[in-house]
Amino acid sequence: MATIYVDLDGTLVRYARSYGELFASTCESLGVAVPDGGVDYYTESFFERFRSFDDDPYRDAAADFCATYDLDVDGAVFAEALVERELAASTVPAGAKAALAALSEDHALGVLSNGVGEVQRAKLAVHGLESLFDDVLVSHEVGAMKPDPALFAAAKELLPADRYVYVGDDARDDVEPARRAGFVTVRVADGSGTDGDAADSSADLRIAPDEFFRIAEVL
Repeated sequence: MATIYVDLDGTLVRYARSYGELFASTCESLGVAVPDGGVDYYTESFFERFRSFDDDPYRDAAADFCATYDLDVDGAVFAEALVERELAASTVPAGAKAALAALSEDHALGVLSNGVGEVQRAKLAVHGLESLFDDVLVSHEVGAMKPDPALFAAAKELLPADRYVYVGDDARDDVEPARRAGFVTVRVADGSGTDGDAADSSADLRIAPDEFFRIAEVL
């Protein structure tokens, strides 16, 4: 039996709308105009807090954004509305749920993702995926972010196994650190062939978003 960890954003969870569109929709729903540079300001503010493991980077970045642009909106309300739109715009590749369900019959499944625990688990719940996974490991709860090897070490401790597989979309943050940590690596990428990433060739298997069933090839 192997333990298979899956990344969320960009891998198992994708988005039907751009972040700029989600941000603009959030502003519109709250009756405020999108300020010039507002998306970039919020994004920078969010990631500054996210990287420092702020307790609630969504809320605090939104409060900063609303105060800086003098918007008559509470930061917590803005953050909640933005997350709601992010969840509503999220999609799961065709066949992924069925493929993971089949894999879970013989192997342990886990989520290994950068993010905030509450929001990442909500992404699973909205698509009815939470019951497929034996555990969920999120960077904000560990205090380490990919590509930090500490996150992959924590994953091994959480779900012990003789063999580990990591499924992710990013060469630098997923494939390379997972490979160094002793994981068999599966890269999920659009299109066919190589795309210029130096780490792409180091993945043990490359699959399209609708080919989760091929993960079985490395087991």
